[in-house]
Amino acid sequence: MAEWRDAQLSELIDIKHGFAFKGEFFADEPTSDILVTPGNFAIGGGFQLNKPKFYNGPVPKEYVLNPGDVIVTMTDLSKQADTLGFSAVVPAIKPRLLHNQRIGRLIAKDASANLGFIAWLMRTRPYRHEIVGGATGSTVKHTSPGRILAHRFKLPSPKEQQSIVDVLQPLDDKIELNRQMNETLEGMAQAIFRDWFVDFGPTRRKTAGEADPVAIMGGLTPDPARAAELAALFPSAVGDDGLPVGWKRLKLADIAAQGKGSVNPLGQPNKTFEHYSLPAFDKGQEPSMDAGSSIKSNKTPVPAGAILLSKLNPEILRVWLPNAYSNAAQIASTEFLVFLPKAGASRSLLFALFRDPDFRALMQGMVTGTSKSHQRISPPALLAQEVISADPKLFVAFEALVGVMLERLLASRAESKSLAETRDYLLPRLMSGAVRVAQKVEAA
Repeated sequence: MAEWRDAQLSELIDIKHGFAFKGEFFADEPTSDILVTPGNFAIGGGFQLNKPKFYNGPVPKEYVLNPGDVIVTMTDLSKQADTLGFSAVVPAIKPRLLHNQRIGRLIAKDASANLGFIAWLMRTRPYRHEIVGGATGSTVKHTSPGRILAHRFKLPSPKEQQSIVDVLQPLDDKIELNRQMNETLEGMAQAIFRDWFVDFGPTRRKTAGEADPVAIMGGLTPDPARAAELAALFPSAVGDDGLPVGWKRLKLADIAAQGKGSVNPLGQPNKTFEHYSLPAFDKGQEPSMDAGSSIKSNKTPVPAGAILLSKLNPEILRVWLPNAYSNAAQIASTEFLVFLPKAGASRSLLFALFRDPDFRALMQGMVTGTSKSHQRISPPALLAQEVISADPKLFVAFEALVGVMLERLLASRAESKSLAETRDYLLPRLMSGAVRVAQKVEAA
């Protein structure tokens, strides 16, 4: 550690404020520009593209962010200041990302400043304690460039800074790659569900005169034999009711049963529960492992093979696939409805149904309560709704295709959890010098 020196962030970087883009140009529909907000910072640091805020107006060139830029959030709306002061690296994505107000962009002012290293420094506990401890505001927490730049720390040599980045960044990159893959898998599952059960694509292509099984199935599989098997499951005509001949409207209660019951974790204080809560979902769909003594209210048991659907504020998409192979006792917040597929249906079918825009619109039209914190769905009323048009014999074929995708999704999520645990273990040790990166020896 002798070569590590005392340093202050103000020696190495400046922080440039963002631009106050005009609200009149904010857009609900997707545009080629996205305003970066504090919501784009993940808890623990890093970039996330949740609920993008689109913009359709004039943009000063100096406020367009570039891939690789390091940014920091200086405002936080959460009670615990979950993301205040955390850094993120701007990803390389197609929409332009705009440098919005209350977001700072790091600018190197010294040759020894490695912005990648500083980005990781801004995700360490000592830095965070200092920033949160000095925050202003009660409801909305704020920090400033001055407070951030005042942080003091031990700075390793430029070579070791880069070595630390080279250890940590690939872990984050793989987590992001997994996230993108999962997003693709979810999209594929959704596209199949909508083509089959909402748009009646295979039947409509048959009625239009299409005879090639691969084309009838919309190119879902290039294998003619497999495509022919699938195409044979769909009627060749639409009835007077607008449904494929022989199909009928099914209620949610026809394909799913609500899991009920109650668990009092306080009655088992030494037992560890896999706890599915709204904050855990919003943090990255990773349940917390909590001792019964720390859980102060009753929860709903989560049986194997269940799926969770939030009944609170249904305009927010919260559909959760619990780990079906967990050895821990699984419990869920009572704000989640627990559903189990009935015989013939599957968890994959419920997953795609609950994420479908038509189902979500149905839920939003059923809310009771006026304020956001009290808008909820009545489970009996939801179970009584007609939610899908189908011939149940198709459910087996749907599960054969989509079930594999969701298994890959869960495996990818488990890998990301392991990678995040490794990253979070190494970060404080690398940044303190407790763990050192072996340096390559150059050949003479």
